[in-house]
Amino acid sequence: MKLDFELSTPRLTLRPFKNADLSDFLTAVHESTVDLSPWLEWCDERFDQHDAHEWINASRLSWQTDFSYEFAIFNRFDDEFLGTVSLSAIIPMTNSANLGYWIRSSYHQQGFATEANIAAVQFAFQMLGLTRLEIVTHIDNYASQKTAKACNAQFECEARNRIFYHNKPLDGLVFSLVPTDLMV
Repeated sequence: MKLDFELSTPRLTLRPFKNADLSDFLTAVHESTVDLSPWLEWCDERFDQHDAHEWINASRLSWQTDFSYEFAIFNRFDDEFLGTVSLSAIIPMTNSANLGYWIRSSYHQQGFATEANIAAVQFAFQMLGLTRLEIVTHIDNYASQKTAKACNAQFECEARNRIFYHNKPLDGLVFSLVPTDLMV
C-alpha cells in the first residue's frame, strides 16, 4: 500500500510513519517508558535514536509490502505525535490480524486510543476486507482492556502462553472484533 495514505477522525490524523517523525516518536517513547515498559518489551530506557530510526524504516517497509500497517497517530489541531495503532500478524488463511496500540502518557484517559482504534478497525474491515481482529492484552493491563471494551471488542478468553515477553510465555486476555461489532 502507498505511504501517502491517511485517515482522519474528529481529533486525529493517522498515517504511516515518515522519517521526519523520528524525534517526536522518540520523545513520546521516552515520556511513556514507565507506563509502556511493563507491556511492550521494546520500550525501555535504552530505546534510542538508532532504534527509533530502525522502527520507522521497518514500519514503512511493512506498509509497502502489505506485511502490516502501523499508523502514527497525530493530534489534528497541533500535529503532536500521540502514539501508534497497528494491524499486524495478518493471516490470510483466517482473514484476520492483531490490533495493537499505545498512546503517550500525557494523553492517557482522553479517548485517543479508542478513537484511533476505531479508525484502524474500519480500515481493516472496509479497506483490507479482514473479517476478524484480535486484541491480546497482558492479564494486568487494565488500561488496554478498557480500551478494547470501549471499541466494542468482545472478551473471548484467557489464553495460556498467548504472550511471549522477555523470553517467557505468559497468559493473555483475548478480545475480538468482527465487522458487525462496529454496527452496534
